[in-house]
Parts: sequence; structure tokens; C-alpha cells
Amino acid sequence: MQKPLTEKRLEHIALFYLEKFDASSEKLRLVLIRRIKKHQMQGIPVNENAFQWIENVIQKCQKLGYIDDERYAENAIRRLSTGGKSTRFIQQKLTAEGIDESILKKYLLPENELERAQTFARKKHLGKDYQKDLAKLARAGFSYEIAQKVLQGESDV
Repeated sequence: MQKPLTEKRLEHIALFYLEKFDASSEKLRLVLIRRIKKHQMQGIPVNENAFQWIENVIQKCQKLGYIDDERYAENAIRRLSTGGKSTRFIQQKLTAEGIDESILKKYLLPENELERAQTFARKKHLGKDYQKDLAKLARAGFSYEIAQKVLQGESDV
């Protein structure tokens, strides 16, 4: 049988999640909401203040430095950039995770787009079929000009 949800239990759930994963405040909010809804679906009574508890837990985690959207965004942008993801892909992914546009503008530099596209091409072993490779780069979110430069072997922007 599941334990009843209390603010302290939600806090423990949040800390357990943050031990394993770095998360934005919005992502943690979704994790905690899912947990509350899971309890509701199982027929376990949930306190009407449970959703307010989520906000309290998130504020406490932010105050203690366990959650920092700016740090999360910087790390995610670095990780996704070195993985060969396009600026457009990174922006959409982080916006969906609740990262503010001002933080994205601060860390997401479009000057690195050619490097990202080259990394993507190297990882996907592009260079055999020009048209198919051009389509792959476009689907990955790279512009036509960048895709052409990568496939033609240009290294300057």
C-alpha cells in the first residue's frame, strides 16, 4: 500500500529525483504532478493542498540551490551542442522544459551552428548521398545554407 502524500513526502520524492537527474523547476513540477495524479488514479485520497505543496517544495529546492534553471540550461546547451543538435532543436527542447527565453539567449550562441552541423554529420556518417544527407540535416533543424556548407566541406562561416 502506498504511503499518503504529505508535503514532506513530496519533498523526499523531489530530492530523490534530483539525486539522479538535473532538472529545471518546470520539469520537477511535472514529476511531482505526475506522482500526485498517480496516487489519485490508484484511489488513494490526496490532500487538496497537494498542488500548493509542489510550489513550496520547488521554492525550497531553489533556495537550497538544488534547482537552478540557468545552470540547467547552460549544462543542457553544452551537452546538446557537443552532441550535434541544432540551435532550433535545443531551443525547442529547453522551451518545452520550461526554460525562459532570456536564459536561452544568454547561452545559446548561433555562431556555433556550423560546428554543431559538422558534429551531426560526423556522428551520422553523412557524405554518401548529397540529397538524402541534405534532408537529414534539414530534419535535424539546420538551415539550408549550413547544410550545404557542411556537405561541401567548408569550414568557415
